[in-house]
Amino acid sequence: MKILFIHEVNYTEKVIFEMHEFPELLSLRGHDVSFFHFPEHPRVPRRSLRSSIRVIPGRVHPEARIRLITPPTLGGGSLDRYLAPLLGLPALRREIVHGGYDLIVLYAVPTTGWQTVSIARRHDVPVVFRALDVSHGIRDTPVTALIKLAERHVYRTADSLSANNPAMARYCVEASGRTGPTRVDIAPVDLSHFEREAQSDIRPELGLSASDRVLLYMGTFFPFSGLDTVIRALPSLIARDPAVRLLLVGGGELEGTLRATVEELSLEHHVIFTGVVPYSVLPEYLAVGDVGLNPFEPGLVTDIAIPHKVLQYMAAGLPVVSTDLEGLHGVLGDESGVTFVTRPGEVADAAYLIAASDDAARAAIADRQREFADVTFSEEAAVAAFEEHLRTVG
Repeated sequence: MKILFIHEVNYTEKVIFEMHEFPELLSLRGHDVSFFHFPEHPRVPRRSLRSSIRVIPGRVHPEARIRLITPPTLGGGSLDRYLAPLLGLPALRREIVHGGYDLIVLYAVPTTGWQTVSIARRHDVPVVFRALDVSHGIRDTPVTALIKLAERHVYRTADSLSANNPAMARYCVEASGRTGPTRVDIAPVDLSHFEREAQSDIRPELGLSASDRVLLYMGTFFPFSGLDTVIRALPSLIARDPAVRLLLVGGGELEGTLRATVEELSLEHHVIFTGVVPYSVLPEYLAVGDVGLNPFEPGLVTDIAIPHKVLQYMAAGLPVVSTDLEGLHGVLGDESGVTFVTRPGEVADAAYLIAASDDAARAAIADRQREFADVTFSEEAAVAAFEEHLRTVG
């Protein structure tokens, strides 16, 4: 099949998740895969009123080949985001109308999503919308109401809807009154990458000792991440055990607030910010942790999402503590080995109890989680099921 993926984030610089894994795995299975992205906040701003096309190696699977389409851009900043629905429209239309695609896999909603379903329908190109999150709830913006309308339009009019968990599928149907085909396709996880042994011990370069109890968070610092609550819970833990450390691997819009809170509470010695690190060395960072955290605040956005970090923690053998989110718990159930708590404020305490337990107890949790991940999130099973879904549409 000739497949066009469309998303409104930066393919080459966004933290790796399934929007990289599905296209690259399908490329490795012999499909002709293109990806239309939006180059938000690039490390090196590019300004051009012309679209560009280049073939790139995969980020998860370097042997894969992806034809990457970059629309006209003013540098990828906030103004560009508001202008992108118009600025990138000619390139998007040209790709859909003249690209000869068998189908489109759409992740985008406000920037290119509503245009995609409208253009594709007029030109008989089937669209599978891949639902991962609630676009209008991720950030509070002046156009939130318009994004919500775009969501409903995309949910309702896509030829098929693929959700990453049952709660997400239910939300899309209820929010839009959708009556067309809807199914759940479990996301793939690059298990072998995260299960591999760390190539080096990076504790010394992070200022950590072997005796430290390291609570680790990996990913984007969203406003709903719950990290501010975790940091404010640290002083009471440190009073019990001065060896407690919080390692924050990643970055995002909450980072300034988190750094200010760390300074306010004089926690500079106990909280370590690594910044965003390359995918290739993430196993080295996960190997440093004793427990992986997912302290997301329960709500519409988080309750029906599947945080990819949790699956990666599990594959890496890192015991996980997470707030009890409907979508995540619905997929993992009670047999996965993950510890669920009610509120973000309980995450740090529960994580410390695991970090302070003996090696055998932590190893038993890790083995249980890894076994569950191997069965549930294997790349081969996930991509085969998704490929079959696409064939029924295309």
